[in-house]
Amino acid sequence: MLTEVIERPPEKAVSATPSLATDLSWLLSVAARPSMQARYPKLAEMFTGREDLADRVRDFWDDSEETCFTEMQVLAQHAGAVATTDPEELWSAIEHAVATVPLDLSMPSETPEEREIYLSRFRMLRESPALLRSYLDLLEEVWAPVDGMWQQALPIIEEAGRQVVAQYERGQSLELLIPGGCDILAARMPEILAGVDAGHPLLFVPCLFFGSCMYMEVDGLVIIGMGVGQGDVMARARTESVARRLKAVADPTRLAILHSLVTAPSTVGDLAVLFRLAQPTVSMHVKVLRESGLVRSERQGGRLRLSADAAAVELLLDELRQVVLQGAAGAQAAGAQFAGPQPAGASTTGNERTPATVVERTLSAVPVTS
Repeated sequence: MLTEVIERPPEKAVSATPSLATDLSWLLSVAARPSMQARYPKLAEMFTGREDLADRVRDFWDDSEETCFTEMQVLAQHAGAVATTDPEELWSAIEHAVATVPLDLSMPSETPEEREIYLSRFRMLRESPALLRSYLDLLEEVWAPVDGMWQQALPIIEEAGRQVVAQYERGQSLELLIPGGCDILAARMPEILAGVDAGHPLLFVPCLFFGSCMYMEVDGLVIIGMGVGQGDVMARARTESVARRLKAVADPTRLAILHSLVTAPSTVGDLAVLFRLAQPTVSMHVKVLRESGLVRSERQGGRLRLSADAAAVELLLDELRQVVLQGAAGAQAAGAQFAGPQPAGASTTGNERTPATVVERTLSAVPVTS
C-alpha cells in the first residue's frame, strides 16, 4: 500500500521582543557622535553634564572613524540575551559570552572591514580582563540613568512588538512592516524574505531610544530594530496599555475600592467590612488593581496597608485624555520624543548608521512569536 507523503511548508518564525541591548546600542551611538546628538536632541540631553562620559564612549575604541558598539549586540545574541530586559543579567551574559563567541561569525549585515573590526574587539576583550571590566563599567554607566524610564515604558514597547507580529499574521507583507532606507538591508531583502519563507527566524525589536531602522544579521538570525513611535503600531500599543488599566476600574466594586483608598489607606480586612464582602473577594479585586499599578501596598506592624497610587491614577487620566482628545498624533509624538525628526529616506546606514548587528524588572523575556 502506497502512502502519499504531503510536504507541509515550513512555519515562518517571525517574532518580536524588547531588547535592552538594542536600545543601549542607540544610546551609545548618540553619545559617540556629535552629528547624532544634533539630530536627536532629546537623547543628547541625557548626556548633559556628563560630557566626560560621552567622550569616554567616543574614545573607547580607536579602530574606526565612526564609533559604534555592534560587538556588544553580537555578544548579547551569542549569549541568548537579546530579549533580556534586566541590566544585571545583560552585563553578566556579555561577560561570559566574551570567552566563547566564535571568531569566524558570519555577519551579512556588515561590510568585510566592519566584521574584522568587531572580531578584533572580541579578541582584545578576551585577552584583557582589565579592558573587559572597563567595557562593562562603561555600558552600565551609560544605561543606569535611563533604566527606570525604560522599564516603565516596557508595556508600550511590548505592545508595539505584539502589534507588528499581529499585522504580519493578518497578511501584511514584511516589505511593508520593515522600515526602509537602509542600503544594505534593501540589497539583502530578497534573501531575507526567502529565508523567512523557508522558516528562518526574523526578530522585530521595538525600541524606545531609537531612530528609524536597524538591520542586523548574524549567524542566521535577522534582527530589525524600529522605534516604537512609528505610525499606527505605536498608537495601537498606547491605547492597548490604557485599555488594560481602564478594564481594572471598569468593575463598580473595584472602582469603589480605589475611591476608598484614595480617601484613606486601608487593609483587606477593613475593606471587607466596609463593603460587606468576603476577604477572598476583596483580595481578588485588590490584586487586579495592584497589577494595573493603581494601588500599592506597604507592610506596617505586620499588617499590609493598601493605598491608591495618586500619580498612577493621574497618569492614566492624562493618557486617556491624550488618546481620546489628541488621537494617534499625540501618541506618536509621545513615542517619538526621543527619536527626533525623521527626514524622508532616513536610515541607520552611512554616517548615521547604528551598529547593523545582531542584534521586547522583566515583564516577559520570551519573544512574541508568530
